[in-house]
Amino acid sequence: MATIIGEMGWMVGRFLLVMMLLAATTLAALAKDTQDPVAMIASIYKSYMGKTEPPSYSSRKVYSRRLKALIDADEKKTVRGDDPTIDWDVFVNGQDWELSNLKIVLASRSGTQAQVQASFDNLKEPVEMIFDLVQENGGWRIDDIRAMQKGNRWDMAKVLSKAPDAFPDQVK
Repeated sequence: MATIIGEMGWMVGRFLLVMMLLAATTLAALAKDTQDPVAMIASIYKSYMGKTEPPSYSSRKVYSRRLKALIDADEKKTVRGDDPTIDWDVFVNGQDWELSNLKIVLASRSGTQAQVQASFDNLKEPVEMIFDLVQENGGWRIDDIRAMQKGNRWDMAKVLSKAPDAFPDQVK
């Protein structure tokens, strides 16, 4: 009996060691990605390639304090069982995805701000996204996301703050 308990303890200890190493590797990769604005956005899109389940970014530290505060305030106002204001995946501009032809480029960078453009086909439809990033907490964080394809443009911060021009292509 003591041998079985000893072996189980060794297995549990080994499992915990492997899990800690995996977590450290993941955190190190995220930290490295947040040092470069293009790499940061590329790491997000990498998680969509070949996946059937959407990655969750609401809890990840990819958003700036300002944008995270808007997301948190919206979640707090959402009645239990209802959809939040943004009920689509902002990174793919839709509910479903099958991404191809992904291109991510640095549009501008100055000091503590950067703008990254991601263009791709989602379910064979062209999509163009603009990410405004700021440096916070030692890395780049998303401060706003904008969809740029004509007829379906929106600005995430404006949508969350219910600004009248959040969806500029909508007929008023």
